[in-house]
Amino acid sequence: MAITGKTITDVADDLAGKTSRTARKVGDKASEVIVEVKDDVAILAEKAGSGAKSAANSGKGYASDALHGLADAARQMAGKLDDGTDSGSAKTASYARKAADGLDSFSTKLRDKDIEELADDARNAVRQNPAIAVGAAALIGFALARFLKGGGSGDNRA
Repeated sequence: MAITGKTITDVADDLAGKTSRTARKVGDKASEVIVEVKDDVAILAEKAGSGAKSAANSGKGYASDALHGLADAARQMAGKLDDGTDSGSAKTASYARKAADGLDSFSTKLRDKDIEELADDARNAVRQNPAIAVGAAALIGFALARFLKGGGSGDNRA
């Protein structure tokens, strides 16, 4: 190192000052980048949220239509059972009509409520009846596993 009339303390102080300024510049730049990334993430999250909400609303409409179709099928079945002569058929027809009315009622509620209300209703139902919620989750899991297992190319049954 060339001697320029500076003491080692002066050189160390200069180096410390340059290091401090560089660290501040790096910190400022990092802060700017973090703000930009946060803004980009917020925009992406908003887009994803609106896309998910749109898909959920679309699915809600399909489910409501399917429930209404099931209610119609139950009413048709009840009409056919009414043609029977025994009292068991009439009783079964009555149950089918009640089930159809319940399906229609649920279909209408599903169609009329928005996604947030449905989510709140589901959360409240789980809080009030956790055992039913666990049972329903197990049943759905079992059905999904059977569906996925049945989707394979080969038949595994003996």
